[in-house]
Amino acid sequence: MKANKVRSALLEKNQKVVVKDLPEKELLSHQCEVKIKAAGLCSSDISRGYGDSSYFYPLVMGHELAGEIVQVGGDVNNQFSIGDQVCIFPLIPCFNCFSCKQKLFALCKEYSYYGSRCNGGFAERLNVNQWNLIKIPDGVPIEDCALVEPTAVALHAVEKLNLNSNDKSQICILGAGFIGLMAIQIINRFYPKCKVFIVDRNQYKLDIGAKYGAITQYVEDPKSWETFLLQNENKFDKVIEFIGSPKTFSAALHIASQMSIVVWAGNISGDLTISKLQVSSILRKELTILGTWNSIYKGEEGCDWEKTLNLISNGLRPSELVSSRISLEEIDGILAKLYAHKNGKKKYEAIKIIVNPNG
Repeated sequence: MKANKVRSALLEKNQKVVVKDLPEKELLSHQCEVKIKAAGLCSSDISRGYGDSSYFYPLVMGHELAGEIVQVGGDVNNQFSIGDQVCIFPLIPCFNCFSCKQKLFALCKEYSYYGSRCNGGFAERLNVNQWNLIKIPDGVPIEDCALVEPTAVALHAVEKLNLNSNDKSQICILGAGFIGLMAIQIINRFYPKCKVFIVDRNQYKLDIGAKYGAITQYVEDPKSWETFLLQNENKFDKVIEFIGSPKTFSAALHIASQMSIVVWAGNISGDLTISKLQVSSILRKELTILGTWNSIYKGEEGCDWEKTLNLISNGLRPSELVSSRISLEEIDGILAKLYAHKNGKKKYEAIKIIVNPNG
C-alpha cells in the first residue's frame, strides 16, 4: 500500500460496500491521525448501509472506534502523543448553538458525525479532531474501548431512571440488543436490589440477558405480544424502550405502573399515535416520560464516557457481547446477513460485530 493511501470500506451506494485505497487527507493542525484497531458495527450501520438511509454516497461508515495515535497535528497540546491509545467520540458539535454553550454537545443542532455525516472508521486510519479523543487507561482492552460509545448510551439511559443504591424497583427493558444487555449489567452493578425484566422476540439475545440475571420474556408473534401486555399492565416501576418501534413506545406506557418513569431511548422507526385513552392513562398514573439521546461527553457536570471507561477499568466487559470479528472485506457480506435477519428473511444471530481494519 502506498503511504498516501488509506484502505477503507466504502459504501458506494445502497447495499454495496467495497474496499478501496482512498487518498489520504491532510492532517489539520488540531487533529490526530488514529490507526483504527477496533470498530464496532452498529445496528444503525445496517439501515445506513443496506436500508438506503445514508445521508450521502460514497461514505466510509464506522462510529464505534478505538485505536492508536500515529501522527499529531501542530496545534495539538501535550495531552496526546504518538503511541497513545484512544477512543473516539463520534459527534462533532458546532460549539455555537444553545446546547453546545450548555455543554450538552449531543443535543447540538448543527453537528457532524464520524461515520454518517462525514467519513468514519471502517478504514485503516482516520484523522480525528483532538476534542473528540479520549485517552484509554493503561491495561484496558482495545475492543472494550471501541464499545464505549454504545455502552455510554446505555449508561445515560439508565441514569434517567433516577435509581438509588437501595432501590428495589421492578424495571422492564424493551429490547435485548447490545445496549439493552449493557443496561442490565449497569443496573446490576449499581442497583443490585432491583429486579430486571427484558423483553424481545429473539430468544438467542434473551438467553444472554438471562446469564446477566434478567427475567426474560419471549414475544414471538402478535398473540404472545398481546398476552404479555395483558399480563403486565401497570406492573413496572421503571421502563426503558430500546427497540424503536411505535408499538413498543406505546407498550412502555401500558406496562408502567403509577408514578413510574418511562424512558424512550430507541430511534423510532415510524409515527406514534397516542390515543385519548392512553393520554388519560398517562395523566391518571402520573407518569414521567423522558427522552434520552446519545450520551454526555465533556459536560458541565460530568462525562458518560469517563464513567464508562472507569467501569471498564473496574471489570465491565462490553466485549463479552462480541459475536464475531471481521475484516474490512467482510463488512458487505455481514451487513447483508444482518439486514436479511432484521427483515425476517434469514436468521443470523449476532449481538455485536467488531471490525479490525488493520487485521
